[in-house]
Amino acid sequence: MRIALAGSPGCGRTTLFRALAGSRAADPGKPLTVQVPDPRLDFLATIWSPRKTVHATIVFTDTPSPAFSSKSLSEMRDASALALVLDNFARGDPAGAFASCETELMLADLSVVERRMERLAKESRARTAEYRLLEHAAELLGRELPLRTVEFSKEDLALLSPYALLSLKPVFAVSNRTSTPVSPEDDLERLGSAHGASVIPVDAAFELELTEIPEADRAEFLSSMGYSSSGLSRLIEAAYSSLDLISFLTMGPDEVRAWPLRRGSTALDAAGAIHSDLARGFIRAQVTAFADYQACTDAAKLREKGAVRLEGREYEVRDGDILEIRFSV
Repeated sequence: MRIALAGSPGCGRTTLFRALAGSRAADPGKPLTVQVPDPRLDFLATIWSPRKTVHATIVFTDTPSPAFSSKSLSEMRDASALALVLDNFARGDPAGAFASCETELMLADLSVVERRMERLAKESRARTAEYRLLEHAAELLGRELPLRTVEFSKEDLALLSPYALLSLKPVFAVSNRTSTPVSPEDDLERLGSAHGASVIPVDAAFELELTEIPEADRAEFLSSMGYSSSGLSRLIEAAYSSLDLISFLTMGPDEVRAWPLRRGSTALDAAGAIHSDLARGFIRAQVTAFADYQACTDAAKLREKGAVRLEGREYEVRDGDILEIRFSV
């Protein structure tokens, strides 16, 4: 799952990328894999003291300037979601910058849609379901409506999928600011809400500086600067959420792990995420809600309380479920 950082020149996009990497020397030309913070996993690690603790991860890429050149747009189409980095430390007006970015994305989509419609018309396929859907998409884009704000059926989304339309991708806005932003973020919040985008305030330059301070001293330094926590954690969590992912957990003396899974996935999907053999020989999933396990780590007592359940392959996995897959191959 890849998140593309994009934005106008001077927005602080590369500074943010390097802050996420924890190094001023990080190469923005290479994808960056980042762990997703998860206090639940940390709790399980304290209980089990495993040989290995494995966090869920996501990948960030730094889309080079100019952000909306043909090459950059192509890179963004390869991403699963977009993070629009907005300058609110020098020029201000993040709402205007967000609107400008959205316009560029919609214009790029409109160009793709119209070219495909022209080809379908030449092939005498103007009465197909695909053509009618593209015609509808073109009408929405012409009204400056990002496609992510419109509800499409699964069948429609499958037809649109090959075009990797940018305004259909999940998006969130990063207001790159100091402790006192140049512009209030109220307008950005309203616009983001209307466009299906969350807004995350981050001081990228400060976060990069923070990575150079020993981890044991960071909490005190954050407090002295008026921050209660690192903005990068909120950013990473927002990125993970924008992908419509949840985490299920597995635990044991060898490993505790957070596994990313699409929201709405089943126990069988979760088994397959661990290993194809588990899906092929799936019998049942033993499920314990994390909150129940956190309140009582004694397996026998959890069973007495009915907090340990056996679920079938169609069970919809919930965020924070602790799973043990029973299988036979």
